[in-house]
Amino acid sequence: MKYTKYLSIFVVAIVFTSCKPLKTAINNQFPPLSTIDQQYASIERNLGEISDFEPHVGINIDKDIILKYLPTEIKNEAESIDDENIIIQNIEPKVSLDRQGILIEADFSILIPKNDVEIKILNENAKIKIPKESIEIKGYLNGLTAVSTKSDSLYLRSAVNSLKVKSIKFTKKPKLPKEALAKLISPILKNYIENLNGTFLKKPTTIYTGWGETYKVSLKKMFKDPNTEVIADSLTATRFIKKSCIRIKSNGISVMIQLMKDKPIKDTSTTPTITQKTNPELTKIFNAFNEKYDSTWISIFEPIDIKHLAVTNISKSEISKILNETLSKQIILKQNFIIPEATFNEKLEVKKEDIDCQKVRTDFNYPNFNGDSCDWDCMHTIKVGICPFCKKVRLEDPPCAASRRVCRIRVEAERIAWQTARETARIARQVQNEAKVAACNVWREATGILALGRFKGDVSGSGKATINLRSFNFNSDLSEIMLKYSGGVDAKLRANLELKPIDLGNIFFCFTNYDKKISSNINVDIPEVTSKILITPRQEGEDLFLNIKVDKVRYNASINPSPLHSLLLDPEFQLKCPISNLLNLVTVGIDAGKFLGMVKLAPEHELLLLGKVSGSYGIDAIEIPFKPITFKINGEEKKSLIFWKNKSFQFAYFKP
Repeated sequence: MKYTKYLSIFVVAIVFTSCKPLKTAINNQFPPLSTIDQQYASIERNLGEISDFEPHVGINIDKDIILKYLPTEIKNEAESIDDENIIIQNIEPKVSLDRQGILIEADFSILIPKNDVEIKILNENAKIKIPKESIEIKGYLNGLTAVSTKSDSLYLRSAVNSLKVKSIKFTKKPKLPKEALAKLISPILKNYIENLNGTFLKKPTTIYTGWGETYKVSLKKMFKDPNTEVIADSLTATRFIKKSCIRIKSNGISVMIQLMKDKPIKDTSTTPTITQKTNPELTKIFNAFNEKYDSTWISIFEPIDIKHLAVTNISKSEISKILNETLSKQIILKQNFIIPEATFNEKLEVKKEDIDCQKVRTDFNYPNFNGDSCDWDCMHTIKVGICPFCKKVRLEDPPCAASRRVCRIRVEAERIAWQTARETARIARQVQNEAKVAACNVWREATGILALGRFKGDVSGSGKATINLRSFNFNSDLSEIMLKYSGGVDAKLRANLELKPIDLGNIFFCFTNYDKKISSNINVDIPEVTSKILITPRQEGEDLFLNIKVDKVRYNASINPSPLHSLLLDPEFQLKCPISNLLNLVTVGIDAGKFLGMVKLAPEHELLLLGKVSGSYGIDAIEIPFKPITFKINGEEKKSLIFWKNKSFQFAYFKP
C-alpha cells in the first residue's frame, strides 16, 4: 500500500523518540482551522443575492435537526472508511452553527495496525525487519459543513480541514528524531483526512423540503360531481430555481428561493477571492445580512416559529400566479339534469258569468241544392237554296226543345222539395237551439260553477347544461377570484295531456275524450358573466381545500309552441271540443289563459304547460386541494401539517 513504507519506518522508530515533541511536530503540519474567511465570503455572496430578490419559497430547518442528524452521519461515514493502514476506533463529532457556518469538531481515536515487513531505512542500504507492533493516536479534528440547494432539497456536505494530535501511545520508545517521525506520520494522517472528505462528499446529508418543481391541478379532484363531464387540456405549471439565499445562524438554517417559469441559464459566475478577515468584520457583515434577510422574509412569509423543526412556506402571490397560469385555458363542464315529472288530475270548471248560453247554438248547415242543369242548346244551323248561292239559317230542333222543357219542369219540382226540406230542417234546428239556450240559461241560473270535465296529464323533461369557464383570475392573497363564464341549456320537454268530459261537458267541453302527446325542445344561451367570488379555505383531515362556490346560473326559457298551445292549435281538438266557442275565445294566447282559468293547477304546472321553464344549473363548489408535504431527512419521513396563513401556505413539522 501507499503508506506501508512510512508506517514500517515509524514502527521501527518507536523506541527512540519521546511523545510530546512528536505531537508538536505533527500538529505543526495541521494548522488550526479558521472559518472566518469562508463565512465572510458566504455572507458577502448571499448579501449580493438578496439585494435584488423576490422570494417565493421560504424554508427553515431548526438547529435541533442539524444537531441530531449531522453528527450521526459524520460518525457513521467516518467509521465506515476501509483503510488497511488505519483503523478508526472511535470518532465523536460535535456540530455548532454560527454566523453563516456549520462548524465541526470531533474527538477521534485511530489505530495503526501491526506489521511484519522488511524494508530499507531512508537511503541506506541496510535492511531492518519490523516487528509486529501497533500505535494508537488520539486527537481532535475540525472542519466546516457547506450548505447548498438543488431542486427541492438541502444538501449538507462536510469537510475536515485540520486535526490536532492529543496523544500517541507506543509499544516501545522510538529512536528516530521527532522531525523524521513527523514527516512519516503526517502523510498518513493527511490521507486519513482525504478519505474522510471523499466519503462525506460522496454521501451528503440530505433534507428534502418538499416544495417541488412541477405543480399539477387535478380536474377530477376539483370537480367531484359524478354527473359533471369535464373537458379541458392537462393542467400543469412548471417552476425552476432562479435564485436562492441561505442564512445560517445559531438557531438554524433558512433558505429563501426565487422561482421562475422557464429553466434558467446555468450560473457561470466565479466564487469571489477570499481575503483574510477579522472576527469583528465577520460580525459586522453578518449583522447587516441578518437584518436584510429578516426584513425580506417577513415581507413575504410569516415569522419563523420556534415550535417548528422544519417549515416550508410558499407565498400566496406565487400560488396565485401558478393557478392563474394553470387555469388559463378554457374548461368546459357538462351536466345532465332532469325536470322532475309533474302530474295533475284536476276538474275543469267555469263560472256562470263566463258562459254565454247563446254560444251553445249549433250553426245551421244544410247541403246546397244540386239539381240537374237543363240549359243545353237546341239550335241547329242548316243551308237553304242552291249552293254556291245557298244561305246558312239557325233553327230550333223541336224534339230537343221539348226534352229541355220536361227537364226544367222536373228540376223545378226538385228545387221546391229541397227548399221545403231545408226550411223544415232550419226550423227544427232553430227550435233545438232555442231549447238548448233555454236549458243552458236554466242550468246557469241554477248553479254557480259548472264542472265540464277533468284535465289530466304529466309533464317532465331532461337535458344537458353546459358551462364554459373561460378564465380564472385569483388575486394575490387568494381571498377572491374573478371568474368569467357562460353557459347554455339544451333540453326536451315531454307532455301527455288528456281531456275527459263529464256531466254536461259532452255538450260544452268536448264531445268525446281527447288526448295528445307533445314533445318540445328547450334551447337557452346564457351570455358571458363575470362573477366576483370569495375563496374559502376548508380543512379536511390532513388536506386543505380552497373552496370556490359559483352561484348557480338561472335561466328563463319560453317554448313555442308550448304544450298547451300545441293542444289548443290542434285541429282535432277544435273539431272535438267546442269549448273555445263556448268561452268566446279570440286568440291562442287568450285561449291558454282562459283555459288555465278553468283549472286549478299548481303554478309550476301552469308554467310548464305554457312552455315557460325557469330553473338554475351550476356545479358543486370547485375545490383545489393541497396535500401536506413530507420532509425527508436521509430517508426518514416527517409528515407536515398544512396551514392557511395570511401571507403564505405553510407546511410545518413540529417539535415533539
